Amino acid sequence: MCGIAGTFGLPDRALAEGMTRRLAHRGPDGEGIAEIGHAVLGSTRLSLLDFEHGRQPLSSSDLAPSRSDPPRSAAARPLTLVYNGEIYNHRQLRSELRRDGCRFHGRCDTEVLLHLLSSRGFAATDQLEGMWAFAASDGDRLVLGRDPFGIKPLCYALTRDRRRLIFASEIKALLVDPELPRTLDEATLFDRATFGWVLGDRTPFTAIREVPPGGLLTVRRLADGELQLESTRHSLPRPIELPDDEDELVDLLTEQLTVSVREQMVADHPVGALLSGGLDSTLLAALMAESTDEPVHTFTIADHEGHPDVAMSREVAALLGTRHHEIILSTRELLSQMPASVLALENLADLSIVELSVTRMRRYVKAVLCGDGADELFAGYVMHREPHRWLELLGRQYNRLVRGGRVPEPAAADALRTLKSLIADGPRGLRGNLYQLYLTDQLANHLRYWDRGSMSGGLELRVPYLNKRSRDLALSLPWSFKIQGDEGKTILRKAASRVLPREIGRRILTRRKQTAPSATLRSKKVLSRYFRRLIPNDQIGELPFDLYCPTPAHRLRLDLFVFLFVGRGGTLPEGFEVRDLYRSRFDELRAAYKLAGEGQASPRPVR
Repeated sequence: MCGIAGTFGLPDRALAEGMTRRLAHRGPDGEGIAEIGHAVLGSTRLSLLDFEHGRQPLSSSDLAPSRSDPPRSAAARPLTLVYNGEIYNHRQLRSELRRDGCRFHGRCDTEVLLHLLSSRGFAATDQLEGMWAFAASDGDRLVLGRDPFGIKPLCYALTRDRRRLIFASEIKALLVDPELPRTLDEATLFDRATFGWVLGDRTPFTAIREVPPGGLLTVRRLADGELQLESTRHSLPRPIELPDDEDELVDLLTEQLTVSVREQMVADHPVGALLSGGLDSTLLAALMAESTDEPVHTFTIADHEGHPDVAMSREVAALLGTRHHEIILSTRELLSQMPASVLALENLADLSIVELSVTRMRRYVKAVLCGDGADELFAGYVMHREPHRWLELLGRQYNRLVRGGRVPEPAAADALRTLKSLIADGPRGLRGNLYQLYLTDQLANHLRYWDRGSMSGGLELRVPYLNKRSRDLALSLPWSFKIQGDEGKTILRKAASRVLPREIGRRILTRRKQTAPSATLRSKKVLSRYFRRLIPNDQIGELPFDLYCPTPAHRLRLDLFVFLFVGRGGTLPEGFEVRDLYRSRFDELRAAYKLAGEGQASPRPVR
């Protein structure tokens, strides 16, 4: 696990070093920089497997020569790699590559990935199972790649009249470049206010984009120095033939999840689990307990002692025999740490509160497993069961925003296009279209919070439900295996009934889905009351984008984001407190908004 950053086109070692240092929290165990041709690649590393041989950047010239390697011409440059993530099938790939003549120095998956790309080309990313983002260059081209689900982040921007590309694991690293514009993308604000997440490859900044999940971005330098970008996709879903017998189908899913959990528990350090006491996390914890003789560390995070997750997870942990830890965040702590949370998450969403718990979890583990992705794959959300009601809600939110003609037409374009695509196949196609939207855009946004939150303190978060085997199975299932009556995740519930202890299984399977701690009404009410005490009503009207802030809590998070990222370049002033934002720092906030709005389109009514 690590953070990666670099430049291509107009190489700048000092800039690459500055961006890499900004990612030190992601990789506290080491860092490195390499220059090759038009590229400078940087990496910070969190060591989970084979510390001695996993240092980066790693060049193919550092690898033991393969018996099958063709003679390298004097002009040919080696391939240099920086990589963030975990490849769970690296042992299998290592065996295959050894049969091809590749030789290995150690056990790390970085070496496997570099051998794979060097010997089989970038199309071989189809063979990877895991979560990853990489940058590889031979000096003449740069290739950026990202795993099929977007578990690991990778963003980029073009500067110097498209003659330089900068890339990094996080936005705050890109903001080290003083030439990067900090204009907010109003379409991002519109998307979030309509859907709750951002569509496509956009970020909060117009100049910054993300490599899409399952994307490969190839960058070449033309004769005049301008950069040419080519985007392709890898690891596309492949429908599978399902067993006719229901028991065999449940067995298949159970086996896939068991294998995925075992693969993701491999590390040279203890691996724990986030445990909410719900179906998804409890099933993972049970599979982990079956896969090891050592007690598993489990963690429950809540914003108050009375949250239903606390009592239920305590019971589950006792039955599974885990070493259980409860992290209760007080209201005072939530409020005091809000600036640090916004800085860590790099977006305008609700706080995840994982970022506030990392230090305490890292006392025991360097990595944790979580149940994210199960709802998206196996239809566990309310909208899967009531798609028409959900569409009406999206439509109301869209109409509220465009009513009055204050929204620039380009800002609403993608949202309108997406809403039309949901109904393009008629009423019968709505559920499937919403399912796909949640599995792509919504999931990628959600994973971004988990990655930024956990990696803010160098903790790796792994998601066993999100593997290509389970994805292809889920996409091949008829709806009857996903939804029955008022319950979703039908097949997952059947699998859980075979794994969970009887003493707790029935209660887990019939337990109502709980709201994530950071999104409870209690937290939102606290934020709203706190905001009203902080800022006079006459000051609210001085700041733009109020249309996209339906509650005081939304306004507060947006103001913090603009202050920290637009005004401060992704840094937190020493001793800064939330109340300073509307007192001693209000002029600075106002100036940041002015910078954020430069280049915005003039409002035109949206039809």
